[in-house]
Amino acid sequence: MKLKSIQSRISEAEITKQIRQYLNLKGIFHWKQFQTLGSKAGVSDIIGILPDGRFLAIEVKIPRGRVSPYQQEFLDQITKSNGIAIIARSVDDVIEVIDKYLETRKGDKKRR
Repeated sequence: MKLKSIQSRISEAEITKQIRQYLNLKGIFHWKQFQTLGSKAGVSDIIGILPDGRFLAIEVKIPRGRVSPYQQEFLDQITKSNGIAIIARSVDDVIEVIDKYLETRKGDKKRR
């Protein structure tokens, strides 16, 4: 079976599980945010706090999934507030952003 066909069959729940395992491995405090009646429309699937206190929002989508206007608005608000907002169609999307963030942070500490 080709990798592309495997990726197209992966569920949002499985992507979320992989992302959470990676965040746990990196020691990043986070939780799965479930939508409930009365919660803010568009809140991302995974919410967290990065080691320097910055807010982390991860919207998980299957490879062909669409981000709703409410979800995009939420992500834009996080970015405007100096947080990190990620649309993740695989764990690799999160790894790319978080590893870059952690590497930059490590470099900032060395300069002090």
